[in-house]
Amino acid sequence: METLYTNRLHGFPNLTAGQFGPVPEEGVLSLVVVLATSVSLVALVFAFITYSLFSDLRNLMGTTVMTLLATTFMAQLIYVVGVGGVHDKELCLSISFSLQYLHLAAILWLSSLCVESQVIKRECAPQPNKMCFKFLFSCLVCWGLPALAVSAAYAVTDTDHLGHMYKVNCWFSENKIYLLTYSFPALSLLSGSACALIRSRVSLEYRLRMEADIKSRTRMSTSGRLELSLYARFVALLTILDICGALHMATNAYFFWVAYNVLHAIQGVLMALSATCNSQVLSVYTRKNRRRRSASRLLSETTSVDSLDWRPLPNTV
Repeated sequence: METLYTNRLHGFPNLTAGQFGPVPEEGVLSLVVVLATSVSLVALVFAFITYSLFSDLRNLMGTTVMTLLATTFMAQLIYVVGVGGVHDKELCLSISFSLQYLHLAAILWLSSLCVESQVIKRECAPQPNKMCFKFLFSCLVCWGLPALAVSAAYAVTDTDHLGHMYKVNCWFSENKIYLLTYSFPALSLLSGSACALIRSRVSLEYRLRMEADIKSRTRMSTSGRLELSLYARFVALLTILDICGALHMATNAYFFWVAYNVLHAIQGVLMALSATCNSQVLSVYTRKNRRRRSASRLLSETTSVDSLDWRPLPNTV
């Protein structure tokens, strides 16, 4: 049964008409991407709520992670509209530029996380009074620089010769424009993020050697390595995703096209699991529950009648 979404707006074929002919591979791929992206959107919402509930996670790094998750959520939500192509050329072009902006913004937020972790590992103690200024500066950079790249892509795009792009997908436009205005900046930023993580790990090891207290060293080692491993997983996921997209544009191979769509569909699930199943997040949740149980046990002990004790004893009448 065709609807307005499948017939007029979206390029999905009528999958219920398989009895009249074979279902095309693009239709099956689009259906898989839509189902997987729906699960990813739910997972990203769950991860965002998890970071919003605990005040221990709402620091500079936690707020940046929440912004990264929100940006990924918006990118996945727009991608699912244009994954099978749309019938309106102007709408498809708008979706393409929106995806370019959101993907570059997500990579810049991840780069901000990696650079900020390097600064925190290098400093002896972070300064809370500079957190607001740093976050505002990150917002200016991470939301402003992608607008420049999108403006450059729009200036050199020939909207009259889009070919059949809007009938297949609404993300990959012309090869040179995609490679110059997205792939090259994205892979350069991800390479810089990987270098920043390596320098952060070296700084962390140096600080661990200089720390004399065993408990402080253990706590610093656990939290620092968990944080760096989380950012490293984000960088590895986005790097593989963008490499598949660049190889598809360079070789026009169908394998890389399928790999990019599948990875993009499950990207939200992988990022949400990495962010919420982190041991640091689970330790915060466990510590909150332990405090709540200890407070309730103390209250029950103080209000119990059996625990009332008259000391000294009252005088007898």
